[in-house]
Amino acid sequence: MTISPPLAVIILAAGKGTRMKSDLPKVLHRLKGQPLIEHVLQTARQLNPTQIVLVVGHQAGLVQQSVGNRVLYAEQRVQLGTGHAVAQAETLLSDHHGNILILYGDMPLLTPSTLRQLIDLQASNSGPLTMLTVIAEEPRGFGRIVRDEKGAVIAIVEEADCAPAQLAIKELNVGVYCIQADWLWPNLAKIEASPKGEYYLTDLVAMAVQQGHQIKAVTTTDLVETLGINTEAHLAEAEAALQSRGVRDSKKSLNQ
Repeated sequence: MTISPPLAVIILAAGKGTRMKSDLPKVLHRLKGQPLIEHVLQTARQLNPTQIVLVVGHQAGLVQQSVGNRVLYAEQRVQLGTGHAVAQAETLLSDHHGNILILYGDMPLLTPSTLRQLIDLQASNSGPLTMLTVIAEEPRGFGRIVRDEKGAVIAIVEEADCAPAQLAIKELNVGVYCIQADWLWPNLAKIEASPKGEYYLTDLVAMAVQQGHQIKAVTTTDLVETLGINTEAHLAEAEAALQSRGVRDSKKSLNQ
């Protein structure tokens, strides 16, 4: 049995949530009577991390007031992408040499069992990174997972950059990763800005492949579990999903 190294969790919660049509930080919108961020924190705590870092930005004070002193805080003052957001947590986690799980404050339906699969797979991975993917029968709007003839992940191609054949790929990137801390920080610093001036975590996958590392993935078929809340319609969908799922404590482990 592989012993998992110490785990820290980074939760990205700096976004404005413009499509929610509210000045309230997106992660404070309520789902089943609790802010979205509370659902994510409850899940994260079940993984027994040594530290949880919440990366805040838009209306940071309101988020901190809601969450309190249960986590460490890093601030992303300017929204420059997911890679830049994670980088804000480096100072707080400089003494952590285990693995780091990267989650999102607007993704409240991920289960501890799915994330535990991700953590356990990375614990046995000789490479630096394990990612979460999802199978969608009608893939739209997400990066496609490109694998080689042996089934190894070799790239994430964003939808706008996909060749016609790649658009048909049904395996999508969720954006959730478990990464070796000692590999993450130096490589995060190497990410180059996109044409929009943003730095994306997805670039880490290509970097790891170029370095000769094996990328592993946990794949779920539950598209709803990976839902990110960007609109009121998404919030309603999440409410319905939690209703059908039943009590949180009775959530069952998903098949890969």
